[in-house]
Amino acid sequence: MEQVKYTQKDILERVFKQKRMGVGYDPADVDSFLDDIIKDYGAFGSRVEQLKSEVARLQVALKDAQDQLVAVKQQQSVAPQQPVQTASQPQLVEDQRQAAVAQQAAVTNLDLIKRVANLERVVFGRDHNSAE
Repeated sequence: MEQVKYTQKDILERVFKQKRMGVGYDPADVDSFLDDIIKDYGAFGSRVEQLKSEVARLQVALKDAQDQLVAVKQQQSVAPQQPVQTASQPQLVEDQRQAAVAQQAAVTNLDLIKRVANLERVVFGRDHNSAE
């Protein structure tokens, strides 16, 4: 981005040199100042366009994210609703539930056995298992 040379205060407080002959300002000085102001306006215009394109890009990204959020919420609201079960489905569901409970119990029992074994090693030493 181009550097801005003048602030609003600089422009307001600018005093032009007066020509020696007659009343008025030095045209070269005024032209130079106006050229710099034109460059500043160009820099501001470029920055404004850059920011507008960034805003447009971010708005598209926001819309996409909102659409994805709506889709996920719709999937979550549809997922809990199970279809009506037929006569054979309740038994299948009950069997699956019992299998899951048994698997959790097996994992829990295995964890407990490992913990007890570790405690025995700490309390009785490593040779306890081989002495029996």
